[in-house]
Amino acid sequence: MTEALLNRELEKSRNDIESFFEDFFRSQAPGLAAVNSWGADFIKRIRPFATGGKMIRGCLVRLALDGYGAVPGRGIGPRAARRDAVKAGAALELFHSAFLIHDDIMDDDPFRRGKPSLHVQYAAMAGRKGHPDAAGFGRAAALCAGDVLIFLGLEILASLESPAPVKTRILGLFGRELAAVGPAQVQDVYSGKVSRASSREEIFRLYTYKTARYTYFLPLAAGALLAGAGPAALRDLERIGVDLGLVFQVKDDELGQFGDPAATGKPVGSDIGEGKKTLYYLYLCQALGPKAAALYGKKRPTAREIHRLNSLIRRLGIPETIEQDLGRIAGRCAQRIRRASLPAGFKDALKALLETSLKRTF
Repeated sequence: MTEALLNRELEKSRNDIESFFEDFFRSQAPGLAAVNSWGADFIKRIRPFATGGKMIRGCLVRLALDGYGAVPGRGIGPRAARRDAVKAGAALELFHSAFLIHDDIMDDDPFRRGKPSLHVQYAAMAGRKGHPDAAGFGRAAALCAGDVLIFLGLEILASLESPAPVKTRILGLFGRELAAVGPAQVQDVYSGKVSRASSREEIFRLYTYKTARYTYFLPLAAGALLAGAGPAALRDLERIGVDLGLVFQVKDDELGQFGDPAATGKPVGSDIGEGKKTLYYLYLCQALGPKAAALYGKKRPTAREIHRLNSLIRRLGIPETIEQDLGRIAGRCAQRIRRASLPAGFKDALKALLETSLKRTF
């Protein structure tokens, strides 16, 4: 599969998920609006938020289903399996959106996807109404909006048409993988406030559980389960999915450090302001020692401060060192794809996915 064909397949899946969301949110609106005006307001805000991203996670469910190939005689036809792939993908996008809303609150990020973060939106609304603690209300309202997204995602998963054993395995998979994000997120927040540099092993472990597993392994495994994949295929997808997710996160760090805000939808330098213990921080500490700590963790660094730090990072050759790390992960991933016990067409799709991830600019 070429990268162009991969992108067309992902775009088709994205369109299917958007169509599902159109009907789903329309059906949910009356029930939430019947609670109070905040319920109606949630729908107004969380629908565009949930559909405003790339939806890569949700689209990968369908990619895996089609790539693995539906197994006949499982009590569900191809059309129903594809409907379930769309549903599972949509649910994952809602869970992901909830994580983003909560993450923006924890990191006090003012923007997401080029627009004010949800807690900022609610704080502004409360401020206009004269609320005595507009910022506190904004955080509380956004937390609740994130919770609503989680529960709506569970409702979607409950509607899967697959046979009970398959449905149970998918629900268990979602529960295990999404639960692991919590302690990883706590570690990320905690380490951002201390000066000690994390080791490479700690950084990659954090990346694995905070991003990689639920971004790639979870949707690929869900799609494969819908197609009737066995334990051997899932083990292969776990290793491949984690590597793909690590590539994704390392590239994400690069975009957060040097990217274009117009493309990423977030201000450059947010990792610097939050003191994130990325590979950039690790290698900077190795080069400068304790002095490096003073360069990170200053909330809302100025454009000049970011430019000076990035110039220093480049002079020290840190991007090239990280590129070597990325190359090792990508090489290992490509080898695992070649050796995997997966259909040839699916392996081609995974290769194209790896190549696309290595080139991404947003």
